[in-house]
Amino acid sequence: MKVGGGALVGGTMLSACSFLSTDPKKKAGPSKAASGAKEAPMLAEQVKAGKLSPLAERIPKKPMVVKPLQGPGVYGGMLQRAQIDRNFSSNQYMTWASLVEWTPTTPPEPGPGLAESWEIEDGGKAYVFHLRDGLKWSDGEPFTTDDLMFVYENVYTNPEHYPVFPTWLTAGGKPAKFVQVDKQTIRFEFAAPHGLLLKYLCFMGASGDLLHPRHYLKQFHPRFVDKTKLAALLKEYKVATWQDLYGNRRSIWLNPDYPVLGPWRVTKPISGSGNTATVERNPYYWKVDPDGRQLPYIDGAVFTVLPGETLGLRASNGQLDLAAWDIQSAVIPLLIENEEAKPYKVLRWTPDGMFSAVNLNQSHPDPVLRRLFQNVEFRAGLSHAINRQEMNDALLAGQGIMTHPCAQPEDPYFVKGMGERFTEFDLDKANEYLDSAGLTRRGSDGRRLRPDGRPLKLIATTFEVGVGVAMVDVLEYVRRYWAKVGITMSIKNISNTLWYQQIPQGNYDIAGYPPAGYLWDIDSLWYVPTSGLTYWAPKYGNWYGDPKGKFSMKPEGEIRQLQVLYDELKQTADDQARLQIGQEVLKLHDKNVWIIGTVKPPFTPVVVSEDLGNVREKAVASFRTHYEAAMDLSQLYFKNPDRHS
Repeated sequence: MKVGGGALVGGTMLSACSFLSTDPKKKAGPSKAASGAKEAPMLAEQVKAGKLSPLAERIPKKPMVVKPLQGPGVYGGMLQRAQIDRNFSSNQYMTWASLVEWTPTTPPEPGPGLAESWEIEDGGKAYVFHLRDGLKWSDGEPFTTDDLMFVYENVYTNPEHYPVFPTWLTAGGKPAKFVQVDKQTIRFEFAAPHGLLLKYLCFMGASGDLLHPRHYLKQFHPRFVDKTKLAALLKEYKVATWQDLYGNRRSIWLNPDYPVLGPWRVTKPISGSGNTATVERNPYYWKVDPDGRQLPYIDGAVFTVLPGETLGLRASNGQLDLAAWDIQSAVIPLLIENEEAKPYKVLRWTPDGMFSAVNLNQSHPDPVLRRLFQNVEFRAGLSHAINRQEMNDALLAGQGIMTHPCAQPEDPYFVKGMGERFTEFDLDKANEYLDSAGLTRRGSDGRRLRPDGRPLKLIATTFEVGVGVAMVDVLEYVRRYWAKVGITMSIKNISNTLWYQQIPQGNYDIAGYPPAGYLWDIDSLWYVPTSGLTYWAPKYGNWYGDPKGKFSMKPEGEIRQLQVLYDELKQTADDQARLQIGQEVLKLHDKNVWIIGTVKPPFTPVVVSEDLGNVREKAVASFRTHYEAAMDLSQLYFKNPDRHS
C-alpha cells in the first residue's frame, strides 16, 4: 500500500514505536570457538598444492592485529549482497585499504593501516609515513613507496591525466611534494600546515585514488609504453585516449586483473547482460586476529543488481546477509515485521545526514533567479510553507527529525540549537516573506511571477539516492505545499548516470538530495562550495577548484567567506582552533539556511544475517566511514559457514 506521497510499506502498517524503535529486539549469539588454523582452508590447499607461497611469506613481518568485536571467528562462507546500480557497489569497501584507517569509534580517529606509524613535523607541514615491511598486492607483488611515487610522478603531476592537482593534497594553495626516503618510508611535504591530512587518508572519497600498483598500471601509461603498443591497447579495449585506457584498467569493479590491497578482490565483474559480481579473499591481506590467524574470515561475497523494491523484499525475506546501502525508509516496516520470523536482524545505526533537503541553486545561470534564490527572505518563505510534521507523520510514522542541515550531534563541529530557523509551518509567514522578497505580483492563475514579470516555474531534479526517504516522495509533498503560496514547481527524476553528468554543470533550479551531517570537514562540498557536486552552489564549487573553468562562477559575500574559512580550517594544525573555524562555517549556514531541510529518519537500517558474528551493533552509517565497513568487514564471520556456500 502507499502512505502519503507514495512510501511503499507493504503488509501491515506498524505503529511508530514498533517499526521505528531504536532498540533492536534480537542480540548477537555467542561466538563459536575458532579452529587453530592460521589461514583459510581454501588458501591452505593452494599452499599444499604449490600454487601459493606459505602464509609467513604472504603477510608483513608485523601484520596489523585486529581485535574482533565479540571474539575470534571461523573461516568460510560467501556473503549474499545486493545493489541497485550496476556501476557502483559496496564492493569498494570490501576491496579498499589505506595508509591510515579509521578506528571503530564514534567519532572515529585516524589509526594505523598500511602505514604502521607516522610522524608530523614542522608544525604540520610534513608527514612521514612508515609502511609495514613485507606488504603485498593481491597478486603477490610488493607494495612499497615506489607505488606512491609512481602515482605522484605519473598521475597527480601529469596535467594530461590530472589537470588540477588533488585538492585534498594541497595546503596554502600549493600541491604536496612526495619525497621517497626508502622503500618503506615516504614524506609528504606541504607549503602550509595540513590539519586534515590523516582524516583525508582514512576517507575513500578523498584518498581512494592514491594507491596505484606500479607494476601493473605502467603497461597502460604512455611514459612506459611505446606509441605502437599503446595504439594497439586503445583498439583492444575500445577506448579513445590513454587516460580512458588507464582508467578502464584501474577499475576495481570492472577489471578482475587489477591488484588490490583490501580484504577481498573482484574475481567476476558484472559484464554484458549479467547482473551478478563476485569478490573473493585476498591471499596476501595484511591483517590478522590476536591469535595470528589471517583475515578475512569470510571467503567472499556475491553482489546481485536488483530494482530497489526487489532488493528491499529480498532483505525482508532473509535472502541478504548484509545490506546497508540501497535499503530505503519505505521498506523498514516490512523489515521489522519479518524480523522475528526470518534469519536476520535490523540494526538501528545513526544516519549521516539524510535530511531530505531542497537545494536551491545559489549559482543559478539566470541572474534573476540567482538574485531571488540568494534572498534569505525567499528561502524563509519557502521553508515556512513546508508542513514538516505532516511529512513526518506520513513518511516516518512521526519519528523523524525536522531540521535544516547544520551537521548533527555526532559531528565534532555541531552546536546544539542550529538548524531550527524558519522550520515552523506557517502559511501567513510564508506569504509575508515571499512578498518581502519581491514576489508580490501574480498571474491570472494566482501563481507568483518572477521579479522580471515572467511566470515563476521551478524544476526540482533528483534521482534514486539509495538511502533514507525517497526524494521523489519528499519533493511531491514540497510541490503541493509551495503551490499553496503561489510557487509552481515540477519534479524531474533522472538516472544516476545523467545526474553526475549534468548536475556539476550547474544549469538547474533545485537539486533534491540529502546532505551529510557527519565528518563533513573531509567532504566539504556539503557545507562549503568546493566542488561541482555542492548541490546548493555548484558553479561556485567549480570556481573553487578551477576559477577559469567552463562551468565556474566566482562567489561573493558570505558564500565566498565559507571558502576562506575552509581554507583556514584545512591549514590549522591545532585541533581546538580548527573546531572553532568549523563552527563558524556552520553558524553561517544556520543564519542563511542555504539548504532547506525537511525531515530525516531517526535511524538507518543495516540488515545483517543472524549467523554473522563480530557485528557492530551501533555506529553512524556514513559514506565518510564507509557505511557497513565502519565495523571492519574483515573480522566478520559466519557461525555456520557451510550454510553460506
